[in-house]
Amino acid sequence: MNLAKNILANWGAHIVTMLVGFFLVPYMLSTIGEAGYGVWVFLNSIVGYSGLMYLGFGATTCRFVAHYRAREEWDRLNQTVSSVAFVYVCTGSIIMLLAAGLAMGAGWIDRWGDVPLADIRMAILLLGINMSIGMIGSVYGGVLHAVQRFDLYSGIQVTTALVRLGLTVAFLQARHGVVTLAAIFLTVTVIENVLTAILAYRQISGLAIRPRHVNRSALKECFGFSLFNFFRQMSTQMIYFTDTVVIGFMLGARAVVPYYIGQRLSQMIQTPLEKVGDVVLPGAGEHHAHGNAEGLHQLLAKMIGLTLLLAGGFFIGSIYFGGLLITTWTGMDDPASHLVMVILVGSQVVAAPLLMLKQALFAAGRVRATSLIDFAEALVNLGLSLLLIRWWGVIGVAWGTAIPLVLIECCVLLPYAVHSLKLDARRLLKEAVLPQLPPLTALLVYCEAISRLTLSPGWGHLLAITAGGGVALGAVWLMITPYRPWRRAAAAVGQGHPQSVPVKAG
Repeated sequence: MNLAKNILANWGAHIVTMLVGFFLVPYMLSTIGEAGYGVWVFLNSIVGYSGLMYLGFGATTCRFVAHYRAREEWDRLNQTVSSVAFVYVCTGSIIMLLAAGLAMGAGWIDRWGDVPLADIRMAILLLGINMSIGMIGSVYGGVLHAVQRFDLYSGIQVTTALVRLGLTVAFLQARHGVVTLAAIFLTVTVIENVLTAILAYRQISGLAIRPRHVNRSALKECFGFSLFNFFRQMSTQMIYFTDTVVIGFMLGARAVVPYYIGQRLSQMIQTPLEKVGDVVLPGAGEHHAHGNAEGLHQLLAKMIGLTLLLAGGFFIGSIYFGGLLITTWTGMDDPASHLVMVILVGSQVVAAPLLMLKQALFAAGRVRATSLIDFAEALVNLGLSLLLIRWWGVIGVAWGTAIPLVLIECCVLLPYAVHSLKLDARRLLKEAVLPQLPPLTALLVYCEAISRLTLSPGWGHLLAITAGGGVALGAVWLMITPYRPWRRAAAAVGQGHPQSVPVKAG
């Protein structure tokens, strides 16, 4: 599949998952109540830390499977996949032991409100099993990514999202609500991993995960690549789950809900931007491998520009209509949720475009520095969240996430990436950033005009506003697209007038 089709496949799956989430959040709130839902989010945030046990092997599986498949080294491929699966069986067992310990000690945490302690313990055990099974089965997901079958993987995501929707509507009730949700998530995980395994075996007919294929040299090779990727993953886990855990422990599980609503909307916006980065990685790796500095620059210019345009558009829309969206979605008129959403989405205006540079650095083998930068962000995030929550509550936690992300990535990551990848910063600014200003200005004018109207909550109004904003943004973007420098450069190359001789990048 080409770059555009991969992005569209990922976006299609995200849209379906997002729509399911849009329906399920208010449905769960109305079924098990704000207190029960707060406990559910709090539990998932705690259990979510077990994602650190992936140890960075996800990208490792993708990289080495793609490499050995291209060279038709099937024995080495099976040694790699079997070795990663062996590691995940071990870490999955550790997760089960930790879940059992957490379930036993749940009585020491006085943050459960009216939810029975027996339900809390059962939910923790089910979530532990869910994480263990999902971890082991993720090996097959890495295989599908390695063969660039994003369409198949996206199809599985759509299927499981719809199954989760159906099971939740059919079986969720106020009594034993968190246990029911945990059981539903476990069922969906089993279905997802069975489908992924079947498709992985069909894509690589010689794929065989066997104990006899576990190999010391393969383990050493995988661990060597995974070490710093693990730091990146650990940092991501800390950033995503620290906020709600901090709020739950310091303010109680109920206080998690308004923050989570704003955070969830931000993540729904953030995910499609990250999907662009997923498909940039192999393209950047190809350009780097061939020493094509011009091709790498054009790829980054296009993708940075695209993510900046989308992130900026979402940010402007969240400022003007985020409150209307939250009220329509949940029925709650909570200014705190709106402000959390604006702060977190605003940080993505910086983070999303710079993610493209991170992926290019990763493709060039510069894993150590990017991992340490991410880890520094996570530590500062935790410290600021603990500090600012005392003064500003959940709003302080949002600022604790946004401030280190913006400052560290702008002041540390950006200069490092420009230097390491031998990019021309001025040219990148001219080709990737400046062309996005006219369409974003048009969207700002549109939102300002529409916000002066009297608007009541409702999906009809929101869809009409969104469609109008998309037209305003897209029309100006299409008008200036033919005049973009990277397009002129590509056209010149196509006519036999290369802009520069490819040189080794990074």
